[in-house]
Amino acid sequence: MQHRVAILATLLTCAATAALMPVIAAEPAPPAAAKPDSQPQAAAAATKSLLPPARAYGDLSQERVNYGRYLTIAGDCAACHTRDGGKPFEGGLAIDTPFGVLYTPNIRPSKAHGIGEFSDEDFLRALQHGIRPDGKPYYPALPYPSYTKVKDDDLLAIKDYLFSLEPTSYRPPESQMRWPFDMRDLLFGWQLLFLDKERFQANPDKSDEWNRGAYLVEGLGHCGSCHTPRNIAGAKEHKEALTGAIIDGWYAPNLTNDLTEGLGRWTVEALATYLATGEAPPAKAGEGPQTAALGPMAEVVHDSLSQLAASDLRAMAVYLKDRPAQEAPRTTPPVPHQLTEETYVKGRKLYASYCASCHQSHGQGLPPYFPALAGNEVVTLERPNDIIKTLLLGAPSDPSQAYSAHVVMPSFGSIFTDKQIATLASYIRANWGNDAAPVTPDQVAALRSDG
Repeated sequence: MQHRVAILATLLTCAATAALMPVIAAEPAPPAAAKPDSQPQAAAAATKSLLPPARAYGDLSQERVNYGRYLTIAGDCAACHTRDGGKPFEGGLAIDTPFGVLYTPNIRPSKAHGIGEFSDEDFLRALQHGIRPDGKPYYPALPYPSYTKVKDDDLLAIKDYLFSLEPTSYRPPESQMRWPFDMRDLLFGWQLLFLDKERFQANPDKSDEWNRGAYLVEGLGHCGSCHTPRNIAGAKEHKEALTGAIIDGWYAPNLTNDLTEGLGRWTVEALATYLATGEAPPAKAGEGPQTAALGPMAEVVHDSLSQLAASDLRAMAVYLKDRPAQEAPRTTPPVPHQLTEETYVKGRKLYASYCASCHQSHGQGLPPYFPALAGNEVVTLERPNDIIKTLLLGAPSDPSQAYSAHVVMPSFGSIFTDKQIATLASYIRANWGNDAAPVTPDQVAALRSDG
């Protein structure tokens, strides 16, 4: 029987920032240069955001609270601390988990309902140690395992900005966690085992730009919260950092320099542009985007990344592109029982090259634009006619009804042989829990001749 601490620790990470980035190569012009780690530059970028403006107060300058606002955007704090219809940072967002419902707290400076009584020490202890002012631990839905890497002064700049806002009297509902997950003291054991409190240390062998990117990706950006697989206790597997993970049904993909499933085909400029715009433009001018951010990643781009200085986005791209290539860990048996090793390897390669950017690496799709293939009854019908015909003919749709004119399924009949169609269809029918018989080239040939 697993220790209760291990069970409790599976309580989510910050699912609101789950990122999805299909791997498509592109070579757009690089973003405009900006001075890294510049408070004036940060303030200028932050003015584009819809978050409440910063205002100087007490002994704090306008530049200081503007900088805190910028860092608050970099951490995407509003994503979790703003409920539908509520004011930014007022809390009350419900995070529904298998163990109950968590409600995010009000982090405006109300003394009765928010963080108005927090001292600097209380604030740092919360974000770097996961401990509330009353000494109780926070659930790791607050990404303090990443914020431990952030400099004290940067975290206090965030506090300075939040304290510049008008306090509100909104009190979020109490979280409704089922027993034994409502026993916060169990989290002390999890923190003892898995919380690394080490601050970020610059690598002297790397450039200032690389180190700035590492600081943002590993710290405030907390990219690993979604893109790193977790162990049975819900802690990040550091040896597999940024190799991809499934969060709330969305696949946050491999962010290492792997050529097949990671960022190996991206240029630094393409990646920086994607982070800034949510689109990776094609190499040829005048064409539509080769890939676009959808779902939660679109929100991250809109609410956070697009508001950052171009220099910071480029620094993040430089750091990510320098990550050693690692394959995403398998989450399914290496070879499903229906397939031979040869069919599995060839089918996986075809799927990764032609299908995964839309239907995702684990076949979960991107509803409503790209249907899931895992558990799809049409895919696993006893007679595989539908999947064969779709691969042969494609699935064009009325562009006015699609997400964009570029989101349509192409025909593979003119570029794949009967054997390749059969191999790809067999791979799809036997993976991610699907359990259907393989397809033969003769079946493909018969349907191809029917038109």
